[in-house]
Parts: sequence; structure tokens; C-alpha cells
Amino acid sequence: MISSKLASRGLGNTSRVLLANWAATRTFAVSSTSCGDYDKFVPANPEQKKFLKRKTEKELFSRKTFLIDYYKHIYDSNEILLFVHYNNLSKQDNKKYRRELTKAGAVLHILKISLFKVFLRSSHEPDPALRGLSAKNKDVVTPWDPLFVGPTAIVAIPKSDPSVVNAVLKVLKSANEKLLLLGAKVESEAMDIEQINAFKTLPTKDALQGQLVGLLSMAGGAGLVSTLSTPGSALYLNLQQRKKDMEGPSEEAKE
Repeated sequence: MISSKLASRGLGNTSRVLLANWAATRTFAVSSTSCGDYDKFVPANPEQKKFLKRKTEKELFSRKTFLIDYYKHIYDSNEILLFVHYNNLSKQDNKKYRRELTKAGAVLHILKISLFKVFLRSSHEPDPALRGLSAKNKDVVTPWDPLFVGPTAIVAIPKSDPSVVNAVLKVLKSANEKLLLLGAKVESEAMDIEQINAFKTLPTKDALQGQLVGLLSMAGGAGLVSTLSTPGSALYLNLQQRKKDMEGPSEEAKE
């Protein structure tokens, strides 16, 4: 069944959430491709109409299409994805570590590896679930492919914040090998464990920008900082004047 709890986690796509919530009130299995219940659905806005016209690899309302859409949402809405191997997680462990990771500023997602790999190969496409993309991108290799051996999960972090990564790694360490870090996607870059451990000690982007502004000011670059923050037309005039100053007086001026 489509779980209303799963749907409420936020797929970003409004129509997907509305349709999934609608589906949650019906009693049928999402793996069924012959169910006619969805034929009764009347789209309420242009976005839903567009959604219903999608030509997907699997049935539009199948579990496989739902998961690929969901993986796209996770991938696009989080700047950091930590890939972890989970081992012998009891129900209590699962609840405990999810709670601790949420407190740290992250969310744990258990993956269906075969479908996540299908998504990942087509993650550069606007709609990875569309018909034909699985065959088109079947030979695509990503830097994260070697990580997907055995049960794998994602720890998703919305912003590229080293302090959150540090807090998450403490939770993983406390899990006593029930959650083992494998690698990460930090923005668009693949990182191994050593690089992640180095990343967690870095200041945040805001802190780095503040340090840069401070350094420029201390080095006599306050004028540069001010110039770079001016509108484009003013910046152009400043650069033109600087060019004239560097070229020196013209021949006419010398005469």
C-alpha cells in the first residue's frame, strides 16, 4: 500500500503528494498495474494534469515509479548525502538512531538498492522515471556505484554544513558498527571516508565568506569588497576609470 506517512514526508512535487495522499485512502497494492481506481481521479490543477501525462518506465502509480520520484526528491533537496551500511538494526535501534539523527539535523532513508541505482544512472535527466531512460543510461557509471554492496541507507543533510556532518558522524560512531559510513555526495562531489572526516572540521560557508571579507579588508581590499557589491553599471564605470588610471595620460593631455 502507499503509506500516508511516506507520502507526507514531502516529495517536493505538489501533485505527487496530493495523488499519493489520495491513493492512501484507497485499498489496493501499489504494485498492481491493472488497478482502475486512478482512472476516477480528476486533476484539480494544471500541475496534476501534467503529472498524469507522464510516460514513465513503469506504471505511473506503481511503487517503482513512486520510489524513483522519491529518490529524486531526496537527491535534489539535500546538499549532503552520507551513504551508510546498516547491519542487524532492530526495531528499537532503528527508532533510536532515527531520532538521534533527526536531532543532529539529518534524516535516515533506507534504500531499495536496485531502484536507487536505476535512479542514480538517470539523475542528470529532468525526470529519471521517464520511459526509455533506463535503457539509454544503463551503461552510466557513477562514483558511488562501488558503495552499494549489501543493505545501504542514506543520511540526508539539507545544507552543506560541516558541523551537522560532525554531529551525524558521532551518532554513527555510537551505533557500534550497526551503521557504517561508506562515502558521501557533498553537493556534486564524491567523497571517501578520509575526505568526509576532513570536511567535518571545516567552517561553514557563511563563516568562510566572513573570513574572506575580513581578510580583504585587513589587506586594504575594503574598496574591492565595496566595489564588488555595487550594481553592474557602477562596477563598469569603476573598472573603466581604473583602466584609464593604469594607461596614464593620453597624448593630447601631454601636449
